[in-house]
Amino acid sequence: MQLYKGKYWEVVFEEWCQEFPGQCIISCEKESLRDLEEEEWIELGKMEKELERVCHKLFHATMYNFACLMNNAYLDHQKPHVHYHFLPRYEGNRMILDKTYRDKHFGYNMWKWSRSRFQAQKDIFTKEEKLEIYRMMKEEFHVLET
Repeated sequence: MQLYKGKYWEVVFEEWCQEFPGQCIISCEKESLRDLEEEEWIELGKMEKELERVCHKLFHATMYNFACLMNNAYLDHQKPHVHYHFLPRYEGNRMILDKTYRDKHFGYNMWKWSRSRFQAQKDIFTKEEKLEIYRMMKEEFHVLET
């Protein structure tokens, strides 16, 4: 679900998975980082900063991971496009929508345990709760100047 659309970048809320509340993808149409112009980098920085502000205000996130992983496009024989995974991380428990949320592997790379169904971070939110998280973020996200 689109959280924000800028001149070059789009922020998509990951309604299919909120293992890390506020998790989003920031994407553009360019195929490679080397294709980005200076104004595109500037807009990307503004979006990332705004996502940090929103997640800190709403969910009290401790820190943020921002990863550009394009391997799957090649594996899946798709046209690659530049995109970043925005992953807020949380030290200690948080109360989010009346649920106790715990970032099980805070301080570690989230993908280290992602292949193990026993050790992977769990998505504890229902579809309706994910829609509420989206609504909260959409309402809080400020339009950026480009």
